[in-house]
Amino acid sequence: MMELRRLRLLHELSRLGTIAAVAESLSYSPSSISVQLAQLEREADAKLLRRVGRNVELTVAGLRLAAHAADAIAADEAIRTELATDAGDPPHGHVRITIVQTPALALLPGLLDRLAATAPELHVEVMQRETAPALDDLRSRAVDLVVGIEYEPLPVPRQRDTDRQDVMREDVLLALHPDHPAVPKRGDVRIAACAQAAWASGHRGTGLDAVLRNVCNRLGGFEPDVRHRSDDGLVLSALVASGRAVALLPALLTAEMPHIIARRLREERLQRTIFTATRTTISNAPAVLAVRAALLDTARRVAVRQRNLEVLA
Repeated sequence: MMELRRLRLLHELSRLGTIAAVAESLSYSPSSISVQLAQLEREADAKLLRRVGRNVELTVAGLRLAAHAADAIAADEAIRTELATDAGDPPHGHVRITIVQTPALALLPGLLDRLAATAPELHVEVMQRETAPALDDLRSRAVDLVVGIEYEPLPVPRQRDTDRQDVMREDVLLALHPDHPAVPKRGDVRIAACAQAAWASGHRGTGLDAVLRNVCNRLGGFEPDVRHRSDDGLVLSALVASGRAVALLPALLTAEMPHIIARRLREERLQRTIFTATRTTISNAPAVLAVRAALLDTARRVAVRQRNLEVLA
């Protein structure tokens, strides 16, 4: 009989490509994964891997078993979810959540307070993680629920095995020092007025960096001079407050930053969506439902107090 735990390792190897990547994704040592895969070969009585240089690749039999492994893992998870739902017990056990920094700052305290009241037997683990790697973690089953962000007009790819629910839409604003010459006396700001400014943005490859370049080139006709980079929204706001940079920042963050000016773009209303994503096999699990309900309740409470926010559910 083949163990589901070992089948999962084979499935992850087929998805990620190297034992090192599987080890990093699942927090195992490469040597322990190799030992477990060797045991799986004995259980399957088939050659599943072949050495290619310093790496390995799946044989035809390995690829076939990896495909069946994906089905077996999903079926096991779906059955566990169904049994937990049928039992009718209050949410309990563990749920692992990833969340992007700015939604975490605004929503996490209320979310955890709400869960403490509505699901006191649920043990919640939270990790800050950017959206793209968090979705990879979700598919590898390292986490159970992702709170991610999607900037317009750059969509996050959808996956058939992922259940997504949009929670909130917020404006992405142009943030400037109050004395910056581009700040109008009233109304929105033209992004073209910042063509010569120094910019602060996320690291290359992040959603914020991509949307900044898209918007500056498409709406302002210029390539931004990005001199400062951080994936920490508080650091970006501090750079703006110093008067040494301008930045695109979400409304959830700028609402708590009275020392900077944040205005909509005159050329186009720029927004981003905060969403949750989980695997379809656990979308009806009591723990996941409890977290999503608590997050939505928290979002509604925050939206009442702040402008430039819209709750979507």
